Amino acid sequence: WDKRIDLLGKVLALKPLHVGGTEGALHENSENTKEDADRVRFTWKGLYLGFMRPTMTHDTGGRAIVFADPSAFKGYNHTSDERYGVARSTWYVLHNILEGNDTVQKLGVVVIAYPHHAKISYVDRKLMKMNMESITGCIPVRMGSFHICHPPWFFGNIIFPLIKVIMPDRMKKRIRVHSGSQEKVLDSLEKFGLERSVLPSDIGGDVILDTDGWLQECKKKGL
Repeated sequence: WDKRIDLLGKVLALKPLHVGGTEGALHENSENTKEDADRVRFTWKGLYLGFMRPTMTHDTGGRAIVFADPSAFKGYNHTSDERYGVARSTWYVLHNILEGNDTVQKLGVVVIAYPHHAKISYVDRKLMKMNMESITGCIPVRMGSFHICHPPWFFGNIIFPLIKVIMPDRMKKRIRVHSGSQEKVLDSLEKFGLERSVLPSDIGGDVILDTDGWLQECKKKGL
């Protein structure tokens, strides 16, 4: 609860974490204070940044698939407002996947990370720590596994050591790294119940992600 207040403030924290509906915390409400209006604005910026997006698909075990692309941080300025905006967007994506879905609440989520086009300058250690604390200690989501596809050259020396510091031991055992050609990576993912038909086109799958379409649909449904 303290983390939710830290991210959303005392007023927005009491509201449903929705982008739609007049009572949604992330609804662009003209009655918001300037501080809350800025929180909402930077959250929307974080959502459209597209670092973490739902694929609306599931692995063969029934787990929801979330796609994380660190290359989205091109142009990200590492300011506190932007950092908190991305952290709130991560909360929203995971809450949206969980809400009303008993199967996903029970079985959990699989994260497909694609840092291939990321650069060292995109790394925000504070944001990584915030997101990891949220996923492991605040948001009621079961993390089934983390699949890191096509990691860049600096991953082993910089990112993985940092992940090992901020990630709980139980989750470190669920990390899988997939390198090689696109077909080799797709074949490797398939062994974990992640078929081409449920994977984003970014890594050679059949699913075309439409962030704007998804968000507009959420607004219409009051989610």
